[in-house]
Amino acid sequence: MLNIFQKVNKGQWLLFILPFFLFGCEKDERDGTNCAQNCIVLSGVVVDTPANKLLSDAEVGISFQYYSSFLKPSISLGKTKTDSKGKYSFRFDASKYLSREGFFIVSVKKNGYYLNTNHPDSYQSVASYDLDELKYDTPTDERIMLFKKGEMELHLKNVKKLDLTMLAVSYGPEKSNTGFSIAPVPRDLDTIVRIPIPADMESVLKWQGYNGSNPLQFDKASTVNSEKGSFTRYQLDF
Repeated sequence: MLNIFQKVNKGQWLLFILPFFLFGCEKDERDGTNCAQNCIVLSGVVVDTPANKLLSDAEVGISFQYYSSFLKPSISLGKTKTDSKGKYSFRFDASKYLSREGFFIVSVKKNGYYLNTNHPDSYQSVASYDLDELKYDTPTDERIMLFKKGEMELHLKNVKKLDLTMLAVSYGPEKSNTGFSIAPVPRDLDTIVRIPIPADMESVLKWQGYNGSNPLQFDKASTVNSEKGSFTRYQLDF
């Protein structure tokens, strides 16, 4: 069998490897700084809620999303991180993108923080821009507010053995709460659910019970608190 390594001398190996070395050192056009003209500047700060503390080292991703996403996945333009003052800035050449085709998305991720309880440890979309609402070389100055991540343990128990077609539970800050539902509801329901909630601030916990003959059986609410790095237990009986 022919041994190709014995047929290639050192000089030929250098010529073979050199192109890969040069391409590997080439500056990425999507690194957020390499833009000479038609430059869009997506910038702003990332802060803690409710302490209003500037968050350093938060990851900020920039992407282009087509309006018609069928067979057209979003295009990642790159990512950057906030500095010691919580600021980020990302520049790119917008001449390759048309406003009628899609829009730009800013997403953020920070360990110990979240925005969307359904995906607390992944990038969270926080802002979107059409190309025609942006001006070249003019920063957007977006203010991104994230929640410290806390956890709450809910003990759900149907103590009255109610006949319910659905139990709806919502939680979080009053203006941006989320939740889940159980349908139908077993009369012997007795389970524990762990959910993420904002830490070091008040959240509102609500639960409603429904059935077919009389839609709303009960509508209750309570204020809860959670500390960062720990979880709160709450007994939710109905």
